[in-house]
Amino acid sequence: MFRKKYELEKNGTVNAYHYGNVLEMTDAKPVSRQVGIKPISKDEYIDLATGMVMKFNHKNKQRIQSPENLRKTFRNLRRLIITNFKAGDIWLTLTYRQDDGKPMTDTARVYHDFKSFWRKFISKYGHCDYLSSP
Repeated sequence: MFRKKYELEKNGTVNAYHYGNVLEMTDAKPVSRQVGIKPISKDEYIDLATGMVMKFNHKNKQRIQSPENLRKTFRNLRRLIITNFKAGDIWLTLTYRQDDGKPMTDTARVYHDFKSFWRKFISKYGHCDYLSSP
């Protein structure tokens, strides 16, 4: 697999994640240092170049609207899978939508449906472990 060559800043901070047989190294530079801001609350920050207090733009209300949050979700899911599965294991991904085709938002129904599915699965295949991710 081709990877871009990447150089870290001198004295930069790096996070190392070891899972399964993978060692992942990431640049740990805080967002506030990357863009020249200093957060002062959940909703406000100081622009270090001008000294002005500004408000964060919280436009993405749902995870499905934010590509960055989806990348984080997939990265964390990849780490969970590599950590918990080995060669020869079988895994299954369950997804479904509401009857109208929209993403499922009714958590009580999801819980009920999964519990029902799992009972049927265990009765047919015996004991199995599972890994769930929100």
